[in-house]
Amino acid sequence: MDKVPKLVAFDLDGTLWWPEMYMLDGGAPFRRDKSGAVYDKRNTRIELMGASLDVLRELASDPKWEHTKVAYVSRTEYPEWAIPCLKTFLITEEKNGGRSMFDISSHNEIYPGSKITHFKAIHKDSGIPYEDMIFFDNERWNITECARLGITCIYTPRGMTREAWEKGLTEFAMSRATR
Repeated sequence: MDKVPKLVAFDLDGTLWWPEMYMLDGGAPFRRDKSGAVYDKRNTRIELMGASLDVLRELASDPKWEHTKVAYVSRTEYPEWAIPCLKTFLITEEKNGGRSMFDISSHNEIYPGSKITHFKAIHKDSGIPYEDMIFFDNERWNITECARLGITCIYTPRGMTREAWEKGLTEFAMSRATR
């Protein structure tokens, strides 16, 4: 693939991690154990789904993605939990401790409301055209809504899988070829 997206955006709940923030009994603060597992304050485990860790690690470390920005786009009612959770999941392990999900992101639009509003804020802040963005979400209506902006949108009903990632990259490349 010659061209990669300038921005890769992910929904959080049900796309990158499970359970969803509203399902947690405890919420923040979150902790990471020695194995890297993440738990809320009542010891409910939050898990990255499918290929989420592999995809995020690729975005953080593969040189082909060095000019691509990562964004998290979530309409959660619990942004005060989502941000600390992002900071707890390690994506890369390095001598100085590694980088978290939060560390690898350039944009975090995490608040209730339409994802159109989220993407308009990212576009305004970054200057990245919608056509240079790709978005992964487990909710069909978010995909339908955001596709109207010209974003390559990939439906992930089972969360972030390797198949969804590869399909997204293929669809993005195909959309570039037709311009």
